[in-house]
Amino acid sequence: MIQILDEILLDAEHLPTVLTLLDQRYLPNAGSRGLTLLQRWVSPPVAVPGERNRLWLLWQVPDVWGYYGMRLGAGTEVPEFWATVDTLSEHRQRHVLGDADQPLASPEVAQHVE
Repeated sequence: MIQILDEILLDAEHLPTVLTLLDQRYLPNAGSRGLTLLQRWVSPPVAVPGERNRLWLLWQVPDVWGYYGMRLGAGTEVPEFWATVDTLSEHRQRHVLGDADQPLASPEVAQHVE
């Protein structure tokens, strides 16, 4: 399994809007692309005046090929969703994670994949 962890830094006032956008614009087609939302967290779990919150979205795809298939299967709603999130957030980063015990592909192997 491949885990995808999206980290979004935003003001607490924008959190409800981003979650609504996620539910209404992104999630309806995510499953058909092989992408499953496992969890969503906010840190800290309180609104602190003058401080931003981090929204963490944990996704899963079956394997490396599923990751690239998920990206290739994205419709226009995906870049539109992220563009809107970018206007509501200060910073966004995606972490793609795999089991540390699995063998890592070498650059030679990656060059021969079509």
